[in-house]
Amino acid sequence: MKVNTIGGGPGGLYASLLLKRAHPDWDVTVYERNPPDVTYGWGIVFPDRTISNLAEADGPSHEAITEAFERWDPFDIRTDGERFRCGGNTFASMMRTDLLRVLQERCRDVGVDLQFETEITDPGALAEGSDLCIFADGIHSRARDAFAEEFGTDVAEGEARFSWFGTEQDFEALTHIFVENDDGLWCAHTYPSPTSTFIVDCDAETWERSGLAEASESEYLGYLEDVFADHLGGHSLLSQQDQWRTFETVTNEHWHHENMVLLGDAAHTAHYSIGSGTTLAMEDAIGLMEAFEEHSDVESALSTYESSRKPFVKALMSAAERSRIHFEDVARYYDLAPRQFAVHHLTRSGRLTYGSLKRRDPSFISAFDEWFAAETSGDGVVEPAYQPARIGDLELPNRFVRPLEPSFSAVDGTPSNAQRSTFVEAGAEEPGLLLTQPLAVAPEGRSTTGTPGLYDDEHVEAWSEELASIPDNVTAGARLHHAGANGAREPRLFGRGELVERESTWAPRLTDEFPARPGAFRIDEMTASDREDITEDFAAAARRARDAGFDCLFLDAGPESLLGDALTRSDAPPAEGVRFPLAVVEAVAEAWPADRLLGVSLPVSDGDGDGVSLQVAFDLVCRLDRAGCDLVAPVDVSTSGREVDQKGPSDFSDDIRNETGIATLATVATTSLDKVNTLVATGRADLCSFPRSPPEK
Repeated sequence: MKVNTIGGGPGGLYASLLLKRAHPDWDVTVYERNPPDVTYGWGIVFPDRTISNLAEADGPSHEAITEAFERWDPFDIRTDGERFRCGGNTFASMMRTDLLRVLQERCRDVGVDLQFETEITDPGALAEGSDLCIFADGIHSRARDAFAEEFGTDVAEGEARFSWFGTEQDFEALTHIFVENDDGLWCAHTYPSPTSTFIVDCDAETWERSGLAEASESEYLGYLEDVFADHLGGHSLLSQQDQWRTFETVTNEHWHHENMVLLGDAAHTAHYSIGSGTTLAMEDAIGLMEAFEEHSDVESALSTYESSRKPFVKALMSAAERSRIHFEDVARYYDLAPRQFAVHHLTRSGRLTYGSLKRRDPSFISAFDEWFAAETSGDGVVEPAYQPARIGDLELPNRFVRPLEPSFSAVDGTPSNAQRSTFVEAGAEEPGLLLTQPLAVAPEGRSTTGTPGLYDDEHVEAWSEELASIPDNVTAGARLHHAGANGAREPRLFGRGELVERESTWAPRLTDEFPARPGAFRIDEMTASDREDITEDFAAAARRARDAGFDCLFLDAGPESLLGDALTRSDAPPAEGVRFPLAVVEAVAEAWPADRLLGVSLPVSDGDGDGVSLQVAFDLVCRLDRAGCDLVAPVDVSTSGREVDQKGPSDFSDDIRNETGIATLATVATTSLDKVNTLVATGRADLCSFPRSPPEK
């Protein structure tokens, strides 16, 4: 078989080496446009996983590579003059030049033909003369771009600026250094090698204020040496024609077309902050070799390669994108206490959690737990989920929130025995905060005729009786809801699912106790008088909740609610959409005792979905805070599957809390104690929804 590889980087060399080693009779050639001793970049990092994979794939190159390694275990985070070290993160690094030398020598050993200073201007023609043509020419692959439509190539550009440098300063471990100056927040990603790698990045605003876009190389090197002077030990920064740029996330719908196949950065890119670019390329090479061990024909082998590698790469890219987005927004989290910021930073990609950090380095988490306990009013050092939380004037004994699911057996808004017992039984599980199922503020605001409410004094008496059975250490909250145009529906029979609309013949003459048609509450058709009446309905329900004995009130402005519809209306600017919900919150805050907790749920989406964007949410939450709101629960209403660069409910809670300073309830779908610990410990949320009894300590 004739194999031609475009690109003489680690991925292209390793794939060619492995294929030739496995098939000595194949004719394998690598074309590289640069001379053999020219490379750009500094060190590269290998995780333990990759090291073991290299050993199985080719012993001689693995031995030569590991001889050049520098290994380390800890991960250091330096901020505000402090160092936080977390062990158990085993990595190895080496100079990129040394890796290329090893792979070039090994390629020659097995008979690969290396053609340097050879530019392939027509990759299609080369592919026509090949049985297999590997495109491994990097992130800006010209070969891939020539067939971008066939591969389904997409390149998304980030916002943060970065550049690669080196320094003779020795670092003991993988280190992230954060330094704030008058221009903004700077971060250095460093790891040990004979010459240490020193990647510098900053967000778009810091870059703009610094003026480095117009600076010469000597000017920006001097600027950065001043920024990181306390960490460079008198050493200078070294440059290799380094260029400031934004990170490009490359994805391809298809990794192969006919006999052409993508490998490494030509196929996919992973942000440098997780150090996986070279390792992914070399693992792609292993996957390609294994596919040809399984199949003799090119199409079957390339299909197997793509189907086997894509899921793993997608998972890693998802983590890498979360890390990239974190660095673009890192200034938002920098006001966290330094020790909490360190844990927040370590868990940024989702691959590490509170629990996994505890397993890797018990002493690191033990020190954190002691700090976290000192920041709360708890009696001792326990996991973060079990520490008390003070929100407004109310203290909750733990961070678990139990929101009850809607049920539809009420009569005239009065909860049924089943609904009452569910409430009491959930209280016996002792969550920090127990929330009723949605309670309608008016008969016409019910989702169904069986929806309970708080629009009649009989309802006050019913809930007051059940509140007497709730343990004293559990805070009980009422969720106030108006279904709006989503009301007057029917439960789906013979199976679970969403409520369904009533048949088109629905009318008040059916005497099913809905005083108005749901269509009357379409937000664009409501009159000022309608809004005033509904505002008073909410305020009256708040007074009834107060009289019943609830200590928390939660207003539902999430999906399928009247207030949520107002926030997300598409026929008006956001400023107009928030006016009505804000008026409701202000009226409720006036009716509700100031020393009790007031919360609001909000519909938020990143991408497709009937929710407000994060930027709109930031402004809205600040206005809610001024109106008297103590707690916000952002609800993810994205309608499509989450893309790797899109944020989810944990991120919404994190960003809103750390951008605005208001307490948040993370509405994640989890029954994992580790998830709750991670969200609370890292300052991403104050509370977390948990649909079952909290685990024992």
